[in-house]
Amino acid sequence: MADSKIFKLSNGLDVEKIGQAVQNWLREKKQLHAEGVRTNEGYLVQAKQEDSWKKVVGMDAAIQVQIFSAGEDQVMVNVGSGKWVDKAGAATIGMVAFAPLAVTAAIGAWNQKKLPEELFVYIEQFIISGGKSVTVSMAASQSVHDGEILCPNCKAVNAKDAKFCVSCGTKLGKECPNCHEQVGLNTKFCPNCGTDLNPKPQEVTCPDCQQVTSADAKFCPNCGHAFN
Repeated sequence: MADSKIFKLSNGLDVEKIGQAVQNWLREKKQLHAEGVRTNEGYLVQAKQEDSWKKVVGMDAAIQVQIFSAGEDQVMVNVGSGKWVDKAGAATIGMVAFAPLAVTAAIGAWNQKKLPEELFVYIEQFIISGGKSVTVSMAASQSVHDGEILCPNCKAVNAKDAKFCVSCGTKLGKECPNCHEQVGLNTKFCPNCGTDLNPKPQEVTCPDCQQVTSADAKFCPNCGHAFN
């Protein structure tokens, strides 16, 4: 059986928009050759490594992601593997029968159970954010507005209450080292115990030249004095 999950749609998103986002995610985050196409049942995304795409076009296995309506305001997402389907032909067929992911040269050697989990997290956050996913290359020019935060990993813009980045899946939060309260990335003081969550690094002054340096330095970077 392929990995499957049902998502509730919101914010004006539809099957095609989610499919296009999945296609971009596989290209940018997994560095795969990916194609997406509308089908009779919904949207199909296929992906495989660039090398296999160049060597054996149309004759090797591929990751396949099917996205289709599962009732009012709901979509079903299936993730599996199968033979690459010609893009022109894919648009005229119904559901593509495929097997669970298998680690092959055509789809990469990552943990086959990890990819569906990462993809499902991405789709969930993409829906929650209203489709505000951005690419890494675009992130540098994005401005952050009220109710939004930047992912510390890829700099994508996310909703302030998002738990994972819509672009790369990075966890968007941190833990207070004192009371272990889960807080937002931009929180300066723990709301539970008041601990400073952005403490300044400890420093030491060299007794010979008065150079201020990190407390964990073994030698002064200015004069070479050895710290005990």
